[in-house]
Amino acid sequence: MIKPRFILCQVVALSFVLLTANATRVSAGATGFVTGFYDLPLMVGMTEIPDTGVAFETISGRIVIAFARSAKARQDIEEFYRKTLSQLGWQNRVDKSFEREGEVLSIEYLTDGPNVIIQFSLLPK
Repeated sequence: MIKPRFILCQVVALSFVLLTANATRVSAGATGFVTGFYDLPLMVGMTEIPDTGVAFETISGRIVIAFARSAKARQDIEEFYRKTLSQLGWQNRVDKSFEREGEVLSIEYLTDGPNVIIQFSLLPK
């Protein structure tokens, strides 16, 4: 007779494997995650700008702001995040931000010579 505890362990293990495989697939082209975000990949060729971000919890939800720099074209960065974020359950909004589970993620782009500065902002909806 198979014990319920054994079945639960198998389900948890399988879930972990599937989540890990999905994270690997989604983050292809990424070098890790943006600080303060648990599932926002940092695109290859992008580096975070140290000591510029903030992250805290409010009664309404979390607020996270982080900055990165890249020499890649803005269009390539936009395409990467449009594809990647949709795989992570984020829905595109009309204003080019993304929405998921009561949160809104905005990605802003600033020019810095040959580089692009990327601002990631997460706010409660």
